[in-house]
Amino acid sequence: MKGKKIIVIGGSGDLGQALIPKLLSNGFDCVSISRKSNRNKLVKNIKCDITNFRKLNLIINKFKPDIIIHLAGLTGNIACETNPKKAFLTNVFGTLNILKSSIKLKPKIIFISTGEIYGKTKNRVNENALPKPVNIYGITKMLAENLILNYSTNYKTPAIILRFSYCYDENFTKRGFSLMFKKAICGEKIQVFGGDQILDLLHFNDAVHAILKSIIYNKTEIFNIGSGKTQSLISIINKLKKIMNNDVNYDLRPYRGFEVRTCRLNINKAKKNLKFKPSIKLDSVLRRMVSKWS
Repeated sequence: MKGKKIIVIGGSGDLGQALIPKLLSNGFDCVSISRKSNRNKLVKNIKCDITNFRKLNLIINKFKPDIIIHLAGLTGNIACETNPKKAFLTNVFGTLNILKSSIKLKPKIIFISTGEIYGKTKNRVNENALPKPVNIYGITKMLAENLILNYSTNYKTPAIILRFSYCYDENFTKRGFSLMFKKAICGEKIQVFGGDQILDLLHFNDAVHAILKSIIYNKTEIFNIGSGKTQSLISIINKLKKIMNNDVNYDLRPYRGFEVRTCRLNINKAKKNLKFKPSIKLDSVLRRMVSKWS
């Protein structure tokens, strides 16, 4: 696979910044497409919104990638619920534009989806579970998955769909649980909705590991990707208190209707077929965060 040409769409995002150095160190020829300015100086970044089919089509067919890694999209429940039109335009029609631009070249597609598409579940879910998303984000990801599977079937090219649990990283703290933990460590008041929701937190290093494993897997498949460990948000906050040897200032609020309260992903299929082995421990990351920010 060394020397293969890869386009990382959404390469200027946090996950893209974590992924691209690993792709380069493994000998891949990469470019990044992003609607933002270039935050990663290691590769060429071409500024393009995936909703702009004409420009996207020109870029993809000029570079002629063997693989497209699709990280782009409007992410997070609040952003999608606040602006559902943008969520559908970006996550669904943007994905369609990527696929339409790929018809002549037939590159392999690796798509980052979400465990949110399963909706409200109690037990661990495997990839055969019927998607029942309860929020706009999950719905748009489910529709994008269907488009990708249709592309794979019609054009006989592999497509890998990775359903991630909730990602975090001590080096990327502008959003999500990473931002929450940083604020708590820095003494800021955080908002906790519910608190007893069950989480599977996936470190960016393990997420990148799953993507790298997907590059060498040549069948169309869906995989759950998580840490394999679950715990409640309140229990994580209590761990943080213990590590900090200090209290966490938080405001406990009721659940919001669009929130998934349980994320328990069965990752056995990824372990068996991809040889995926999550290795990053949450406790160790929390300690590093406390050391860095306290």
